[in-house]
Amino acid sequence: MKTEMKNPFPSPTPLESVYLRELVDVARRCYDRGWSGGTAGNFSIRGQDGMIWQSPTGWCKGELDPKKFIPVELSSMQAVSPGSAKPSGEMPVHVGIFRSVKSAMAVVHTHPPHLVEASRSGKHIQFEGEEMQKHLGSHDHLEISKIPVMTNPTPEQMPDLANTVGKHIIEKVPMVVLAAHGVYAWGKTPMEALSYIEAAEFLCQTNK
Repeated sequence: MKTEMKNPFPSPTPLESVYLRELVDVARRCYDRGWSGGTAGNFSIRGQDGMIWQSPTGWCKGELDPKKFIPVELSSMQAVSPGSAKPSGEMPVHVGIFRSVKSAMAVVHTHPPHLVEASRSGKHIQFEGEEMQKHLGSHDHLEISKIPVMTNPTPEQMPDLANTVGKHIIEKVPMVVLAAHGVYAWGKTPMEALSYIEAAEFLCQTNK
């Protein structure tokens, strides 16, 4: 039986191209705020046919090019297009989120300082009595809101997060944090994912 070969040179759909441009804008905003200094941070969108488009490693996040994002298979975590550029080393976390949250269309990873500081204990970050909690899934300000915090893995342990990050996700809370490292937030669009990070950073800044 003849089998079809996967296209080794996939291209984003017109809608994916729109989201990639928006994602590059989000990455630049994170860089300008000092949340993604150097080459820190990584960004992705969900594509068609079981793929994601992942930011390349080693790039300044203020200078990303939407045409340089790398197609990666969700099932195998292998880059589809041959080439010298490699996807971010933290790509397994993006894969784990996309596998676990079917509504997630974009993932933003960056390092807002107040949120990172609040995660250093390794315990879930908790809020109560704050209006901004409602943007992170709370019904109202009287509800206790928690952001899940995971242990920051070594590079050798990072691939395992593709299978384990889903166990740490709290329903209706659109983010997870790696302790003393940074946050991964998701949404239907890159800007929506960024808005969740902005809300969490505000809450951490005002609840010291």
